[in-house]
This record gives sequence, C-alpha cells and structure tokens, in this order.
Amino acid sequence: MTNTKFLHIADIHLGKRQYNLIERYNDYFRVFKWILEISIKKEVDFILISGDMFDNRKIGPAVLTKVYYIISNFKERAQKVLNRDIPIICIEGNHDNPIYSTQSWMTFLADLELIILLSGKYDKKTKKVIFEPYNKNIHNGGMIKINDIKIYGLPFFGSSTTHIFPQIYDAIEDNTENPNILMMHFGIEGYDPLKSGIPISNNLNNLKEKVNYLALGHFHNQYIIPKKDRWIFNPGSLEINDLKEIFGDYKRGAFIVKFVGKEINIEELTCEIGDTNSNLIPNRKFINLSPINISNTTSFNESINLIMETLVKNGIPEKDLGLSTNKNDLNCPIILFSLKGPIPYPRLEVNINQLKREILDNFSILDVRIFSSSLSSTLDEIIFSEEKKTIEEIETEVFNAIVGENPIFKGIENNVVELMKNLKNSLVDKTPNYFELKEFLKDWFMQNTEKFDLPKVSIYSNKNEEIEQKSSKDVQKDGVEDEIEDEIDLDDYIDDIDN
Repeated sequence: MTNTKFLHIADIHLGKRQYNLIERYNDYFRVFKWILEISIKKEVDFILISGDMFDNRKIGPAVLTKVYYIISNFKERAQKVLNRDIPIICIEGNHDNPIYSTQSWMTFLADLELIILLSGKYDKKTKKVIFEPYNKNIHNGGMIKINDIKIYGLPFFGSSTTHIFPQIYDAIEDNTENPNILMMHFGIEGYDPLKSGIPISNNLNNLKEKVNYLALGHFHNQYIIPKKDRWIFNPGSLEINDLKEIFGDYKRGAFIVKFVGKEINIEELTCEIGDTNSNLIPNRKFINLSPINISNTTSFNESINLIMETLVKNGIPEKDLGLSTNKNDLNCPIILFSLKGPIPYPRLEVNINQLKREILDNFSILDVRIFSSSLSSTLDEIIFSEEKKTIEEIETEVFNAIVGENPIFKGIENNVVELMKNLKNSLVDKTPNYFELKEFLKDWFMQNTEKFDLPKVSIYSNKNEEIEQKSSKDVQKDGVEDEIEDEIDLDDYIDDIDN
C-alpha cells in the first residue's frame, strides 16, 4: 500500500515587483524559501508546483539567478537533513510560457536538473494527448512515477482546456492499486471573482475515474471540491498579487497531502497577513482601513490633518525619530484607505501625491494606497478615477470592451479575451513563432467556431469563384473547412510578416 507525502503549491509569481517596491519583489522569494523549508521539516517525498512559478516569461538574469540559488540550496539542505532529494515537479502556467511556444526558463531549469518539468502534449494529427514517460537524460516527458504514484502533467492550454478532457481521459492509464495525480493550470468557474473559469462538465467529472488528485493552479483562491469525495485541489497563491485578494473572501496557501493507499489526508497551510505565527505562511501585512470622510473640512490641508489623526486612532505606527523603519520586516505594513466627500473646496485641490508623502514621512509603513473615486466637490463636477491601474488591468478592460461590442462572441467573451491576451503576449516577442501561432489559431477556431453566431458571408476561391454563402456552422457541417483552408491560407500572410 502506497504511503506517500507531498507538498502542493502554485502561483508563486517569482520576479513580481508589486508597486515597483524592491521589498515586495523580495517578499515573493522569501515565501518561496519558507515553503521549501517546510517541505523538509514535513519530510515530504516530492513537491508539486502547478504553474506560474514565474510572474513573467521574460524574466531578467537577476530573477533567474535568485531562483537558481534558492533551489540549489534547498536541494543541499534536503540531502543534509533527510539524506535524500525532494524532487520539484512542475508544469508551465500562463505566466511561465504561452501555449504556442516550446522553450521557456522552466525548460532551462529542467535542463539544469533543478526541477522536473512535466509537459504532456496534444498531437494535432491524431487528436490525442500523449504522456511520454519522463526521460531524465533529455529532461522531457509528461509522466513520472514516484512511490508507485503516477504523476501526469500538462502545460497551460487556455480556452482549449475543455476540449481535451476526453483525450486526457484516454491517455491516462488505470492505476487500480495506487493513485494517479494529474497536474493542470486552470480554474474552476465560480471560485475566483477576478478570473473566468472552466465549468464542471461531464467530461471533467469523467476524469475522476482515473485521477485521484487533480492538482490545479491559476486561481489565487484556495478551494477543494466537491465537498464529499474530494478530488480537485487548488492551493491558491503564496502571496498577495492583487488588492482585490484582500477585499474579497480569499484563502491562500498550500497543501500537505498524504496518500495511504488511495485515501487522501490533507493538511491545509494558510497564509498569514504579517509574520507573527510560525505555523502560518508569512505574507506582507496589509491594513485595509474604513473610508475616511473629509466632507467637514474646509481645505485640503485641513483634510490632511484629519487623515493623519485618523491613522493614529486606527493604530498605524508612527515613526520613531530615533529609529529607521525596517521595510524588510513583513509586519511593516502597506495601508489602504479611500476618501469620501462631498468636500466644500475644489476637487482639483486634492493632491493625493502630497498626502502620500506626508503619510510616508510620519508613519512607519512600507507604502500607502489611497483611493478617491468616491470623493466629490460641492463646487464642481470633477470625478477622478481610482489609483493608477496595472497594465494588465487596463489591457483586460480594453479587451473586454472590444469583445463585448461584438454580438458574435456572446456567451464566450471570456474565452475570446483569453485568446487576445495570448496573441498579444506572443506578438510583442522579439522573435514570434508565427508557424506555432498560426497552428494555435486554427485549432482554437475549429474548437470554438460552433459557439459563434456568425453572419452569412461570401467565400471565394483564388479563381474568384463563389463557393457558397453560408454560416461557419454550415461550412463545418458540410466538411468544407479543408477547402476553405486551402483558399484562405495564413502561411502567405505570415511569411510576409516574417520577411
């Protein structure tokens, strides 16, 4: 009977520099080192990282060097303490590498034998998923066996994920006596309000016949489903990546999983805001204050005085003139609050940057985030938006607006937005792989075309002969797609771009 213990984590986002703060950059590495040390203390047999080890596929040398030494030191520690290795088994998430490329920094780490990168493949010709046994000589494969447990892994497939569940089922071998683990990077619909997810379908549920533990990543919120007979596990992120993760009902952390035969025992490790409990995963402290009403002040300077008094009343630590603030201490907080009105002076007199400087000069904190969209003036109708949004947030809003205006995408808006993000990430690369991109686009279109409500169009051959007027659904049903592909070939267009 199998008796195996492992650690399951995801969404570490190493290299992230939140608010352009070096301390936040270091926080993500700090929590990664902490969780690796816990795996030694818990004497786990292996570690699963279900995607998004990195925050960006275009990481700099400093990030890669830091990861190299963290994992190398961890391996040395495991050998010294346990007299054995603890393999780190990974898959690529959407932040690690786009789905239409074959090389990433994850493959580089695998070549250095710092990680085991599982990358099951989808064969477009045979329409099959292939899990080749992991080859330690070439550091490649889609399945590895540890303690009689078979671990299967797939990279991020985006909106195509739902279409390959049946092929995954066929590719996984029955393991009647010992458990099967499947690693994937996608979220279940409804378990993260910030992201679109994949609904629980019959094809997904069918995997339960062969998979005892579906090890997910992607959503930063922790969940285990269903409540009875659990088999889908998402640990959540190890650090706060978005302020919305503070406001919402988020639980993040890691799982220590023990298999006794096929019976699963879970120890949930939870993230702590701050660093006061050695049994919880230490995170940077964020303090979210109630909105501060400045409507009774007569000038912005008076408003600043009121805000400073309010911060003191809320226990925000003031600076000790004799001591400098230790910003590397996780208990040195980032504070958040909003201002609300109406105010009796012009809205343009509200200087958020001045207010921020005053607060940083007087309080022992790492940073302050101030929101003022609820603030208005009785003298004008000027409305200011929230603080500066990240490029990713702005990009998502723009894509959502574009897709939302087109009725043919009704019902699949999230899939199309995800597609646009993937295309954008590929095209801004210095050396885009146009062939892989073309193949990815064709596959995506064939998988999703039935969901489009396309108007009837005229399709012409190279001889200017009209083939037929029909919707794309009719074209697909009649098997004309091959003929259309010959007439409207992306190769010529792509070759022109490449040249």
